[in-house]
Amino acid sequence: MKAHRWSSGKTMLASLVLLAVLGWAMGPLASVAAAAEPTHAEEAASQAGALVSHLDAGDAEAAAQDVAAIKKWWAKDKNDVKRQSLDLALEIDGQIAALSLAMLSGKLDEASSQAANLRFSVTNLRDGAFADNDGNSRMTLSAYILKLREAGNLAKQGSWEEAGQSIKQLQRQWLSVEGDVVSQSQRVYNDTERDLVMLDGYLSNPDQRALAEPVIDRLVEGLAPLADAQYSWWDAALIPIREGLEALLVVGALLMYAKRAGSKPAKLWVAGGSAAGLLASVGAGFAVVLLLSSSAFGHNNLLINGWTGVCASLMLLYVSYWLHRHSDAKRFNRLLAERSTRALSGGHMFTLALLSFFAIVREGLETVIFLIGMASKMPGTELAAGIAAGFLVLAAAAFVIVKAGSKLPIRPFFLGSSLIVFYLCFKFMGSGIHSLQMAGVLPSTVNEALPDLTSLSLYPSWYSTLPQLIFLACGCTAVVWSLLKGRRGRNVPLS
Repeated sequence: MKAHRWSSGKTMLASLVLLAVLGWAMGPLASVAAAAEPTHAEEAASQAGALVSHLDAGDAEAAAQDVAAIKKWWAKDKNDVKRQSLDLALEIDGQIAALSLAMLSGKLDEASSQAANLRFSVTNLRDGAFADNDGNSRMTLSAYILKLREAGNLAKQGSWEEAGQSIKQLQRQWLSVEGDVVSQSQRVYNDTERDLVMLDGYLSNPDQRALAEPVIDRLVEGLAPLADAQYSWWDAALIPIREGLEALLVVGALLMYAKRAGSKPAKLWVAGGSAAGLLASVGAGFAVVLLLSSSAFGHNNLLINGWTGVCASLMLLYVSYWLHRHSDAKRFNRLLAERSTRALSGGHMFTLALLSFFAIVREGLETVIFLIGMASKMPGTELAAGIAAGFLVLAAAAFVIVKAGSKLPIRPFFLGSSLIVFYLCFKFMGSGIHSLQMAGVLPSTVNEALPDLTSLSLYPSWYSTLPQLIFLACGCTAVVWSLLKGRRGRNVPLS
């Protein structure tokens, strides 16, 4: 028994070592993030805005003059932009070339689309919402709040389309400042992500546009107190703790399940899936710092979080059902007898690895991005100390999970694990669909009659609420069926 417990402890320890690798890697990743020199693009951003307006109005002559002015600016400042960010310079260069070709061909609709892309890129250049050649960004929370106020002014003036475009841009620029928010208030972070989607939905629906102004005011009111805050090692420690606990619950439950099933290969598959998830998270962090612009990765990060959340939720629904189904000690012992000491088939073990991978990737990417955003605002040694403290807390939590799980009888353990896994399944589905709405994959519709509780990933949209209601119905059906089946089994007369 002691040897078996030691084996399980070693597997959990291996998973924690892998988690520590993420924290260790964040030091060099985050240390490159510092304030960038400002690039002057105010005039170009204004010109790009005028270009979009003229093309939307069908004024080709005025649009041609705008394009000429933008080309003149680009010829003068192109090298300066390259020194700031080669990626962004190539992006703007390609957009100007495509815009010019569309104008020469007389394709005003295509030119309008390219002009909108160009305006977004030039605005990011003006605001510093991009990763420069050293991985730095100067998009501050104060600047973000100012842009929110500007969107609110557009809404008050009745400029609904411009306000909607501004909110879509703020959704994509959220990556640049979300680390500042989550490190100080998880509640404000959750509320802001919810409100950004609600705003997009309100401004897209002519019948709900009047509801947008109070939401913008609420956003500004929530974010303003966090704008000028200073960070300590404890703020850095809270990031892996907050983001890692849910992943740890999933990985811990899977390891304990593998232990109860007496399958050493299953433990290795769980550890392998966790390792792959950590490597993917660290690799994504390096890509953000060294290769990609923050705005480009912001969209991809939302897509990754969205799809991994949905996939993990579907898989966790099955795992929750499996755990509840085998909570009966006799049934579980029969399972062990049927499958010998391995207890699990290869397909089941691959599912465990995939689940641990999704759980780690989903939380690991958030951890990486948050810490990168915080790095330029505190000394590297203090950041490293905070990350180390955070992972020590996770290690202590893992130890408690292993000890508690080892001492619980089979039925309480499986029922408790089933409840935890179902809760995470419910939450991952809501937050995953919400991320897809942030990324623009799903419409940002809002229904005021639906519940709104961000701590449980409950959002006022049928796109997220309906799948959660289906999951809830499935869970209740499984419990009722299990109770009825158990009652019928007790009523069968003994022969």
